[in-house]
Amino acid sequence: MLQYHISDKLEVTVKISNNPYDIPPEKLFTMAARKNKKRSFLFVSNVLGKHIPVNPNLAILNGMALAARYYEESCKTQLPQTRDILSVLKTGKGLEETCRKIKENLFPMTQPTLFIGFAETATALGHAVFESFSDNAFYIHTTRENITEAKNKIAFEEEHSHATSHRIYPLGFDMLESDCPVVIVDDEITTGKTALNIIEAIHRIHPRRAYSVLSILDWRTTEHRALFDEKEKTLDAEIQTVSLLAGTMEVNRTSHNKLPLRISDALKESCPMNSIAMNTAGAFPAEVEHLSLDSFFSQFVLCSSTDSNGDKNTSPYIKGTGRFGIQSEENTVMREQLRQAGLYLKRFRNSKKTLCMGTGEFMYIPMKIASFMGEGISYQSTTRSPIWPNNTDGYGAKNAFVFKSPEDANITNYFYNIPYGHYGEIYIFFEREIKKERLEPLIEQLKKSGAEKIFIITCSRNKDSLPDPGYLGSYPREDVVFLLKDVGNLIREQGNEEREKAIQSGVHYSEMLPIEYRPSDEYMEIFHDSLKKYDEKIAIASGLVAEKIIKKRGRNIVLVSLARAGTPAGILIRRYLKHRYDIDLPHYSISIIRGKGIDENAIRYILQNHPGLEIQFIDGWTGKGSITKELHQACAAFEKKWGLPLSSDMAVIADPGYCVSLFGTRDDFMIPSACLNSTVSGLVSRTIHRADLIGENDFHGVRFYKELIKDDVSNLFTDSITEKFPSVTATVLDLLPQALNTRTEISWRGMKDVEKIQKDFGIENVHFVKPGIGETTRVLLRRIPWKILVRPGANHLEHILQLAKEKNIPVETYALSAYQCCGIIKPLEKK
Repeated sequence: MLQYHISDKLEVTVKISNNPYDIPPEKLFTMAARKNKKRSFLFVSNVLGKHIPVNPNLAILNGMALAARYYEESCKTQLPQTRDILSVLKTGKGLEETCRKIKENLFPMTQPTLFIGFAETATALGHAVFESFSDNAFYIHTTRENITEAKNKIAFEEEHSHATSHRIYPLGFDMLESDCPVVIVDDEITTGKTALNIIEAIHRIHPRRAYSVLSILDWRTTEHRALFDEKEKTLDAEIQTVSLLAGTMEVNRTSHNKLPLRISDALKESCPMNSIAMNTAGAFPAEVEHLSLDSFFSQFVLCSSTDSNGDKNTSPYIKGTGRFGIQSEENTVMREQLRQAGLYLKRFRNSKKTLCMGTGEFMYIPMKIASFMGEGISYQSTTRSPIWPNNTDGYGAKNAFVFKSPEDANITNYFYNIPYGHYGEIYIFFEREIKKERLEPLIEQLKKSGAEKIFIITCSRNKDSLPDPGYLGSYPREDVVFLLKDVGNLIREQGNEEREKAIQSGVHYSEMLPIEYRPSDEYMEIFHDSLKKYDEKIAIASGLVAEKIIKKRGRNIVLVSLARAGTPAGILIRRYLKHRYDIDLPHYSISIIRGKGIDENAIRYILQNHPGLEIQFIDGWTGKGSITKELHQACAAFEKKWGLPLSSDMAVIADPGYCVSLFGTRDDFMIPSACLNSTVSGLVSRTIHRADLIGENDFHGVRFYKELIKDDVSNLFTDSITEKFPSVTATVLDLLPQALNTRTEISWRGMKDVEKIQKDFGIENVHFVKPGIGETTRVLLRRIPWKILVRPGANHLEHILQLAKEKNIPVETYALSAYQCCGIIKPLEKK
């Protein structure tokens, strides 16, 4: 039996009933009074690194101890590492060496298991437990943040907390919908009702057979334990409880001597001048320096949060925190990133005693970074938990600091137990960038610690410094907004011969700009003839693909065309949907570059400005599928880096290459916009990406050819097709059922033609083969073709033959299965 005289107003008696590892209770916790109507005292952990500063490796090792306990209870097998862990927890000796050895020999996990850490105190504990396993482990933690873009939210309440609402935001993380065991991790269980609340919420989504509740301390009464038995029967599931220490407690109060009504009164009573001079002394004139660590992280989650005033923070989250879900396979990369960040911060140290502080839920990443910053490091975190300070031996909060939360000014935050002048430096870590004026209340309190220097560490800077799109192009703004940077005055146009030599010598095509000629009368004649011939066919194809988009994706979408060939296609699809459904969908045109990927700044701009809408990518047609493949890779890379999945199911008017599922037709025919350059695409050039022209926060580049306005037929083209929509709608609706019910084959059939051409003509570089009428037209306009291949019996190739004749390019008959024709780039080494 242990008695804790928290004050002359409050006494708690603890009876230990289970201590499987024989850890002395004083190694795990002390006690303090707290300002909470539901429970007036707090078990203050000596191993968490929350209210009391600890060696960061001790907090990590504590998580390993809890992980070992779970493994041994679940698998009924002793771990050889447990002995070393317990030796350190009991004696404090060999901490760093033991942590290093266990990190090199992590615990096995026999089946996929999901660990869930409770915000805010147990986010780091849950993460440390999860990271103790070598594989088959998954982790997500609850949060009190209101994240606006995230879907699939799970919400539940905490029973006796000062901040009761919890949310879970699984993002691209399906473990909550699997059959795997779920392990709830918390620092302490008093009644267990919060754990049962989350178990019930998860069980509603996907019932499973096995749950565990893992904690350092377990103070449930017999009645509370019976609630777990009842819940097992109700859910038809096993709920296992595992802890390092279990028992019961009894609270004795003296009603005639109440605790102070205000925490500020308690601070004045309990914080003498020689301890901290809290609320009575001025701030120490400490130097403040801001440092950023975002270059050390490779994966972010592009979501915004909103505080209680409705103010939005658009800085990305770090994926590695676990707030949105992570798995053990990601740990190796994350450990190395945190090690590098710690070594970087170590270079700024000038004090033998340094305090590193996490903030709120953001605990584990700062803790890990701190563990790599050298000797003399202590770690703790800010908290929402209000504790009555009392500068007496054995009490859990010797002093207290109060400030408005930088994340939400309506929330009061605290930190505790910093003796005046004890630390020469304080590093305080924020996951996301905070406006500097919001940091001032916290900095003012940190200065009262007597530290000579304070470092504000931001791990993810605000990427909201994206440019606002200016007016660009010749289309009406309601038709399309170009997310592109006009660099026309900064780049020299180059002729086809010069560009071809540069490309074949290794210069990327996006780093150069071809000369944009005024279209000749012959070109314009081809354009007008093909427009007259195919306007109805294009209108029907545009209507069909638009209908397919609505049926497959719904109306909560934003259209994103791939400049520049995709721009008029996006406009036509948008206009058809306006005609047919009277909906005004936002439409942007952005850059994608083969070999460099999509413009991520443009994607981020769209997602930030249209939360809740999904992106539908659009292009004009498919050739051999290079851009289709580039888009697949770009979407996967974006999700990996920013944490948000994008659908790479691109929609096109024509898909002769059999590359996509959303198309209007698979016929290889002449789309008139293919025979002109900027003058049918809003007077913009092909997109540009060169390091000296495009900055970190810029959109990809383009040139706006204002001087060609008299030759522009961009709106003539889209208007001509739009005029056909009323007359072709009935045809579209007649064709639609068959189009929807016919199995869509994505066979990449066109690539068989391409591979055959490569073999027959000795073409090593696949990008030298340009199949289809659209690509053949473009290669004749932009590059130096070697020859043009035409399928026997192909019709309507007048413009191809005209361009080839003008440029003296040989035309050969060749058996093609998917395409009407194909252009071959001239390898310069051929004679």
